[in-house]
Amino acid sequence: MKEIFKTIKEHSILLLGTGLFAYSLFDFRSDSYCDSRLFPSFECINPTTYYYYSDANLILLTIGAIFIVIGLLKTRKKKNEN
Repeated sequence: MKEIFKTIKEHSILLLGTGLFAYSLFDFRSDSYCDSRLFPSFECINPTTYYYYSDANLILLTIGAIFIVIGLLKTRKKKNEN
């Protein structure tokens, strides 16, 4: 019974890491930028769109990657012991 809970814990860590990583990976933001130095008196003719991750998403990506690595290492260690 103890072995079953240990396996569930290892897989839960892997699942949590995968969820955090995937959620943060696809939660990027977009904004537009207009270089007003070229046309100071007119509105923006050719805006540039850029994409970025917020600081919270970068932290969640890192935590998710760490949990994935920990889960894979624990699973591999358990597999090598058997």
